[in-house]
Amino acid sequence: MLSTRGLCSLPSGAIRCQWRSLCTSRARNEVLELGSRGAKRKFEKNKDMWSAGAIAMLTIPAAAFGLGCWQVARLQWKLSLLEQLEKRLNDPAVEFPTNDLESLDLMEYRRVRIKGRFLHEREFVLSPRGRFDPAVKDESRGSLLSSNDISSHGAHVIAPFAVAGSNLIIMVNRGWVPKAQIDREARLSSEEKGEVTIEAIVRKSETRPQFVGENQPERGVWFYKDFNQMARYAGTAPIFVDCVYEMTRPGGPIAGQTNVKVRNEHLNYLLTWYSLSAVTIAMWYMRFVKK
Repeated sequence: MLSTRGLCSLPSGAIRCQWRSLCTSRARNEVLELGSRGAKRKFEKNKDMWSAGAIAMLTIPAAAFGLGCWQVARLQWKLSLLEQLEKRLNDPAVEFPTNDLESLDLMEYRRVRIKGRFLHEREFVLSPRGRFDPAVKDESRGSLLSSNDISSHGAHVIAPFAVAGSNLIIMVNRGWVPKAQIDREARLSSEEKGEVTIEAIVRKSETRPQFVGENQPERGVWFYKDFNQMARYAGTAPIFVDCVYEMTRPGGPIAGQTNVKVRNEHLNYLLTWYSLSAVTIAMWYMRFVKK
C-alpha cells in the first residue's frame, strides 16, 4: 500500500486510480465479511431449526392437528348417528317385547305397539318441561314470540300402564300440558278408559347431568329421568316410553315429546385442537425460523 508521501509524489490521475483501488478493495473485504457473517447466522439458524429441542416442539402442533382430524371424523360419525336415530322414530312400529324385556336395551328410539290400560289415578308429572313434538317446531318457525302453548312452562304427564296379558306395569309419557292443565281435573275428558292399543317410543334412563340437583320424589320434583327412582315412586317396572304424536287426544296432553338427545361436543373439540396446532406452530416459527 502506498504511503501518504508516495501518493503526494504521484500525478493526480494516478492518485485517483490508486484511491479508487483502495476503496474497492476495502468494500470487497467488507462484503466478504458480511457474507461470512450472514452464512454463519444462516448456518446457526438451520442448526437450531433441526435441533432436538425444535423437533420435539414440533410434535405438539403435529399431535394437535392429528387430534383435530380425528375429531372431524368423530363429528361426521355423530351426525350420521343422529340422522339414523331420527329416522328410527318413523320406522313402522313393532310389538312390545313383553316376554323379552332385556331386548329393550337395544331398542332406544324404536317405535313399539303396546296393548293395555292406563292407570290414570296413579299418574304424576315432570315439571317444568318444554315441548318437543313436531307441531311446536313448525309453530316456533312461524313466530318470533312463543305462546303459552309452545313455551317451556308446562309439564309431561306420566301415567302407569298395565300391559295386557301380563303383570307388567310400565311408565308412559302421555305428553306435554301447559300450566293450566297440570291439574288432572282440568283434562279428565281426555283420559282413555279400558283397554287400548298405543304406539310409543322406547327410552333409556338418564344419568344426572353435571350441576343438576338430585331428584326429590317425595316433593314430586324431577330434574332428570331416573327410571329406577321413578319406578319405585310409581310402583311400576323401570320401563319408560313416550307416546307418539299421533296418540294426542283433544283436550289432553300433546304427545310426541321424544327429543333425540345425543351428546355432541366434537365441533368444539376440533376447533380447540386446530387452534392449539396453529398457535404452537406459530410459536415454533417465531422461535426457530424468524429470529
